[in-house]
Amino acid sequence: MNNPSLRLHLTITFAILALIPILVLGSIQIFQIKNITNDYNKTQMQTTYRLADAVQTYTYYHRNAVETLATTISASSPPFRTRESMTLKLQSVKNNLPGFSGLFVVNRSGGVSAQFPEAAAGQKPLLGTDLSGRSYFQNVKAAETTTITPLFRGPEGADKPAIAIAVPVYSDQKQWDGLVVGVLDLQEVARLVTKYDYGTDAYPVVLDAEGRAIYHPEAAISDSLTDLSGEPVVQDTKTHDQGQGKYRSGVYRQDELVTYKKIGDLGWTVWVGRSYKAANAAFTDTLQTTIILLVLTLVLTVVVGNLLAKRLNGTIHALVGYTQKLADGIFSVPDKKLASRGAPYELQMLADHFFRMAGQIRENQRALIELNAELENRVADRTQSLSRKNQELEIVNGLLTPIMTRRNAGEFIEDSMAHLRGLIHREVRLRLHPLTVSTSLGRFKDAEATAAPDGASHPDGSALGSGSDSGSDSISGAIVPIQTGGQTLGSIVVGGNADSDSTLTDNDRKFLLTFANTVAIILQNDMLLSSIRHEHATLNAVLESMSDAIVLIDADRHVVYANRRMTEQFGIPMPQLLSMTEEALFSAIAAKLPEPDDEWAAFTRKQRLHAKCKVTGENGKERFISVSAFQVSGDGHSFGRGYVWRDITKEHEVDALKNDLISLASHEFKTPITSIKGGVETLLRPDAVWDEAFKKELLEGIHEDIGRIQDLIDEWLDISKIEAGAMRVNVQPVRVASIVQSAIHRLPQHAGAEHAEFELELDSELPLLKADKLRMEQVLVNLFTNAIRYNQGKPVIRISAESDDSFVHIRVQDNGIGIAPEHADKIFDRFYRVDVSSSRQTGGTGLGLAISKGIIEAHGGRIRVESEPGSGSTFIISVPKFRWEEGHEHEEA
Repeated sequence: MNNPSLRLHLTITFAILALIPILVLGSIQIFQIKNITNDYNKTQMQTTYRLADAVQTYTYYHRNAVETLATTISASSPPFRTRESMTLKLQSVKNNLPGFSGLFVVNRSGGVSAQFPEAAAGQKPLLGTDLSGRSYFQNVKAAETTTITPLFRGPEGADKPAIAIAVPVYSDQKQWDGLVVGVLDLQEVARLVTKYDYGTDAYPVVLDAEGRAIYHPEAAISDSLTDLSGEPVVQDTKTHDQGQGKYRSGVYRQDELVTYKKIGDLGWTVWVGRSYKAANAAFTDTLQTTIILLVLTLVLTVVVGNLLAKRLNGTIHALVGYTQKLADGIFSVPDKKLASRGAPYELQMLADHFFRMAGQIRENQRALIELNAELENRVADRTQSLSRKNQELEIVNGLLTPIMTRRNAGEFIEDSMAHLRGLIHREVRLRLHPLTVSTSLGRFKDAEATAAPDGASHPDGSALGSGSDSGSDSISGAIVPIQTGGQTLGSIVVGGNADSDSTLTDNDRKFLLTFANTVAIILQNDMLLSSIRHEHATLNAVLESMSDAIVLIDADRHVVYANRRMTEQFGIPMPQLLSMTEEALFSAIAAKLPEPDDEWAAFTRKQRLHAKCKVTGENGKERFISVSAFQVSGDGHSFGRGYVWRDITKEHEVDALKNDLISLASHEFKTPITSIKGGVETLLRPDAVWDEAFKKELLEGIHEDIGRIQDLIDEWLDISKIEAGAMRVNVQPVRVASIVQSAIHRLPQHAGAEHAEFELELDSELPLLKADKLRMEQVLVNLFTNAIRYNQGKPVIRISAESDDSFVHIRVQDNGIGIAPEHADKIFDRFYRVDVSSSRQTGGTGLGLAISKGIIEAHGGRIRVESEPGSGSTFIISVPKFRWEEGHEHEEA
């Protein structure tokens, strides 16, 4: 894109300089007009609010007058409520407030009993007229409160639009006895509204509660009771009591600036509107004038600026043309003055100095050409010397520059040695000692080279000599040791070349030492990298294999490491976990706490190094977690903190189980032992003589308590056998009915069996069971006992059975308290009881169902429960059928 000419630049500059003051002055004037317009709008708003207050005050005075009149009539006794008396009262109010067009009294039946003034010429008097059908009569009668009607047309207002104020009248017994009605003269309201100065093109409007015009500049709208509730400004009064804005007038079909206010207790709306175009006329005219001035100024400035710039542009064009010739190598004396006629003095001086400067440039150009030829010769010599250095640097740079590729250090060294051979034109070999443990460099190891060559301890170059001294290489050349930190890692062997001089130059010898030192650094880094990788892999394997979760936090309190167990334990994905801060990690874990935990809060505030908490997993199961914090530091420097999270749910369950065991043992054994002790102490009393019947009763009680202790011991032994997998059953063919009957008879008396009702629904054709009769009876006794124990009424136990191809399914159904769904999967666990308080009252160790499950599973069957709280429970026992083809002998399972 070509740059604009100087002439255009100057023209634009002149135009801008001329436009700036006009824009500033125009903006100031527009701002002032805008302020004047805003002030006028504020004045309109204040006038509207003042009008609303005046209308409200006017209505209040007239309402107060009617209410006072009604109070006066109500206070009058019946003899003073004659038509003449009430007419005088009406006349008095009319004389004081000419704003009423008429006043009249209506009795409780709706008839007009008094009126003032009398009917005008040609109009029918209202006396005796029935007004009971009027809405205001019905409203006052129902609510017994003052009512101000919306606009209506009727005989009360001489069949013209009118507004009535109706007030209830009471009898001397304080009963509603009619009303007083005052009809407002709308002409007086119009005079009140129009007495204010609203400004040019502005007009006021007063609407009743239903949107009809009490006053409108268009008289036809008021006379016809036109509904203006659809006007936009009226719609806004439903949400805002007052305001100002731009609205579209449905009457004048134009946009107007309207200020409105709603009179709250009347429901009337007052607004003042004026043409929006007229409201902004001054602003629009000023803006148009400013734009016209800008256009005229711009045109005039462009014309004048173009003429002024033309005088300057001629000389500058001449200078540009002469400069172009100099750039093309053409030097000539101009045939005329470069400065045009009429050009400023400064441009003429510039042209003269420019011509003299062109001559000096020509002379300097000749001198530069000669100097350039001399420099080219020097550069050629220096380039040859630097080429050698560049090749050496490329070789070393190939070793030292880290490149993120799959190639290892051995490949980099091989490439660099290939370049080295091309540089010194000799055979070069690399030998590493066995102590250089590096997989990637294993190809360079020399199994026979077990020690450094002679002179290897002289890294200053003294070891560079004839290969005949080393005795380890058949090629004549030099050996350069590779050393780092006083340790020799290997050597570089340089062989002779039959086609060239076998003597190494000083530059070759110096570069070989540099190359050897660089290789030593590469070797040392490779060994360190291999060692670090091995240690890192070992450490990572150890941390990932741990059963505890581990998180490491750096000094900036960000998570830098977490093992797999951490994601499994808290369900946080590894990418999300590694992007967390320490605070975010604690917040995520705190969200899993079922309730606030003071110990956890103290731990997060660094007030303690250990804490235990309870968390809720994704499946809703609660787990117990122990967390310990430790400082990660080394060499006197702290790198951050670490946290070890351990799932101690099993340990917690073991502790809870142990506590339950101790509690149950102390409770279940204490009761019978206390009873036995009391009976024995009673029998041993030397101061009492007991009859034989009482002694027998005590001994029977002792015997029963010993039986209870024996039952508890048997339960402990059974659960121990089940846990140890040593439960044995002596299976044989048995009938279901026989087992059920025996189990009913085996129920202990203290279990309340005498109050239970058993319903047996057992088919005589049921197959035989392959079961241990005594053990099966033990299972049914446990189920019957629980059905009786956990029952709030009379226990009813229904036993039924059915069979399939492999099993007989025995159903034990009761009408007890039932089992909640959250307990159904746990009732077969050791020591688990649904309701601890009930267990305490009725006895029980919580082992019965666990033993029953173990016995049924020892038979190769299963037991399950179906229950609903409040509707009882049904236990289904599935036992294998006895098959005759298997033999009649007893079997041990």
